[in-house]
Amino acid sequence: MAKISTGVKFLDNFLDGGYDTEVVTTIYGPSGSGKTNFCLLAAVHATHAGKKVLFVDTEGGIAVERIKQLSSKNYEKVLQRIMFFNPTTFAEQDQFLGKLKNLMNDKVGLIVVDSVSMLYRVELGRSRNEIAGGEEQKKESAHQNEGIQDANAALGRQLAALVGLARKKHIPVLVTNQVYADFKQQEQVKMVGGDLLKYSSKCLMELQKLGTCRGLILRKHRSLPEGKNLKFRIVQEGVEEVKG
Repeated sequence: MAKISTGVKFLDNFLDGGYDTEVVTTIYGPSGSGKTNFCLLAAVHATHAGKKVLFVDTEGGIAVERIKQLSSKNYEKVLQRIMFFNPTTFAEQDQFLGKLKNLMNDKVGLIVVDSVSMLYRVELGRSRNEIAGGEEQKKESAHQNEGIQDANAALGRQLAALVGLARKKHIPVLVTNQVYADFKQQEQVKMVGGDLLKYSSKCLMELQKLGTCRGLILRKHRSLPEGKNLKFRIVQEGVEEVKG
């Protein structure tokens, strides 16, 4: 299967050539662990290869200055080839990802969704808000459950659309995801969206914050061993491997 470069040589070596095409790769971890940097590095490399990138930014955190740092003197051409979209509600995210296929053409070489879960979490939080009082509480609980089911159905629909585009257009899709602490299993965090993301993603990469550096653990891959790992740090030019 064809691959595209991660934009960094040591990551390409780690993934035996780069990100797989035709599949969804989910990069998950806590805030500040490097998820967006990984996406931007891949996006910049794709533009250098003459491709366009569809970049869905739900967190509003993409800085032009960071793209300049990663793309050196060619940042103007890079910016021209990245189409940014900024949904501000989960409903907008659902509508946009449903229409994403209308923007596809042979020049698009990469789709990024950073992150798929932030607005989903907001929607779940809204559905779980409780009010006090007897029968009113029961009605509200039923409404909450319906809202949670609707949110899960929408997330599943969005992921199915991304999987379909990856397969039909023979391109990789990168998705970032947030995490939460599992108090029953304190040794690890869990992805927001749980099984929906696990089943939709052929590759799962967990990023960790390790004090002075970051960690990358391969949690799922079609051809590489689970548990494979490395350490890296975020630098001005992107990311660099930490030996030892």
